[in-house]
Amino acid sequence: MTKQQRISAVIAPVLLLLLALVWVNQRALMEPAPPPAIVQGEGFSIAAGSALAQLGIHPADILGAGGLPLISCQSLGLICDDPETGAQDDLTAFSYGWDFQADGFAQRQFSVSGTSRGLVNTAVRAEAGCSPAEPGGDFFRSNLNGTNAQDLDGDGTACGGNAGYGLGLSEGAAPDSVDAGERDPCQYVDFECDGIPDAPVYFTLAPGSPTLALSEATAADVLVTGFAFVPSIYATAAELGLTSGDAIDALCLYENGNGIYDSDDQILFSLTSASPSLATLGGNGASILAPGPLQVVNRADKLGLLPTDEIDALLCSTRTDVQQLYLPDIQRQ
Repeated sequence: MTKQQRISAVIAPVLLLLLALVWVNQRALMEPAPPPAIVQGEGFSIAAGSALAQLGIHPADILGAGGLPLISCQSLGLICDDPETGAQDDLTAFSYGWDFQADGFAQRQFSVSGTSRGLVNTAVRAEAGCSPAEPGGDFFRSNLNGTNAQDLDGDGTACGGNAGYGLGLSEGAAPDSVDAGERDPCQYVDFECDGIPDAPVYFTLAPGSPTLALSEATAADVLVTGFAFVPSIYATAAELGLTSGDAIDALCLYENGNGIYDSDDQILFSLTSASPSLATLGGNGASILAPGPLQVVNRADKLGLLPTDEIDALLCSTRTDVQQLYLPDIQRQ
């Protein structure tokens, strides 16, 4: 082998490695990075009447990306379907009792109704401007600074400048609408990840849900369920400062560990726009409320929303009002 051949034998593999590195870098620039694990693990439920409901997914199932059930309605101990009336349970909000932790998200993550429009120059407004409008299958985030951005998109198809990670839902003429949201249940309540909760799940149900009658509850009561016990009332409407006709639409909850709703627990929630208490407060369906006495803690405009918009799901990373302090993990040990 000549000297030139020996040099070529050494240089050729190096050049191939460099070319491979360039190709990998170009691919990385061309393809979006996979979503963070915390985003991939989003849990949610769909509204009754969604496209997935027509395919057998229950509006009281807790789902993951792709619309796959993570915890079924039956595993939550709900009636699910009334064989006599045909009424169905419909989760309007749920929480694992671990909200207000610093988990890397913005202060508020939320979904909105399909008719919401959002303030100008927000991600909600961009989705509302698509044809057809499609904000109802997405998750948005806000740091309560008057704007919002998109975290997750229903079908993952870019629209109006938004390009959030896809949930595998249907958007368009026959959309799926998100109406409750939380984190991955396997990290908080389903430790064996077998679809059966090992810890309490706190939730609310839409008016007319058959489990409400079983529990002697209303759509303004927060219920609790879990492994080996039937749903019961955790916090009554009266304890939350709510009245007849109110209906909770979204929920954040931190339970202090004793299983009883008391002054050390933290709750924020929204109400459906038709709830009577909103008129008394001067709030709306896009307001975030706190109990005892009932008050607006985050106005619609703080989240980049209009007063005519409606919050359908809510997740809280931190609490910004100072009346109750956020409890660190160490106090739960």
